[in-house]
Amino acid sequence: MVKDGTQQELPAWFAETRKNGVSVAGNALFTIFRLADLPLQYYLLSSGVGLNLVKKLGGRTVPGVVTSPTTAIGLSPYHSLVFGLAVGSAAKQIYWCLGVADNKFDPGFSTMIAAYNTLLNTVNTLLTLWAVTSNHPAVDDSWSMMFKTRPSLAIGAGLYGIGLFTEWWSEVQRKRFKQNPVNKGKLCTQGLFGLARNINYGGYSLWRAGYSIVCAGLPAGLGMFVFLAGDFSQRAIPLLETYLAKKYGEHWKEVKKEVPYKLIPYVY
Repeated sequence: MVKDGTQQELPAWFAETRKNGVSVAGNALFTIFRLADLPLQYYLLSSGVGLNLVKKLGGRTVPGVVTSPTTAIGLSPYHSLVFGLAVGSAAKQIYWCLGVADNKFDPGFSTMIAAYNTLLNTVNTLLTLWAVTSNHPAVDDSWSMMFKTRPSLAIGAGLYGIGLFTEWWSEVQRKRFKQNPVNKGKLCTQGLFGLARNINYGGYSLWRAGYSIVCAGLPAGLGMFVFLAGDFSQRAIPLLETYLAKKYGEHWKEVKKEVPYKLIPYVY
């Protein structure tokens, strides 16, 4: 039973992910697999393979989505936007892996994280091609008409941008905090981490929700947010906070008083 994140036994693999250091093989695999996601998503959107896959799964596809490209990358404005979300997510995560993270992730764990993100991106891509779920605008011949005919695209893109920035900037702030010798042995409660103890998880949940809204509408975005927030609150945060309670003791109790929210500021 987990109570306030302090009664859960830590699995052996979790302790391994908290070790400081660099795994060259792990970082290399993560970077390669995240970069490989981009041609995969582009291929699914541009080649007709994604449409055929939807049909094989028994779905009805959105007509004409790969027959009239109007942007420099050979996709419609809508699918250029969808592909851009994949590019942004890969860029942020590779930057985190190579420039921010200070935990030693072994090749297996790095590959699992990369595969998980590719899976989510691929599901979103296929949802844009399935007529039942696609948020494809009625008019897709220009950026202005795309957002005018489908306002939820602007909502999704906005949430994506806010969430991605929140996750990225909070991690950069924490990195700088740790690099200051004055803060040795302390947990970061400054900047965005002064709003919620795991605000980077909150940012991830937000941009993933925005990504799903762009691809499949508001219900899909809400479902993604509930899924991720639930997973973080019931699994990831209890594991992490159990570890922090054991490692930091009284300091951890002070941090919880100073920053009472776990994931979303002023909400949870």
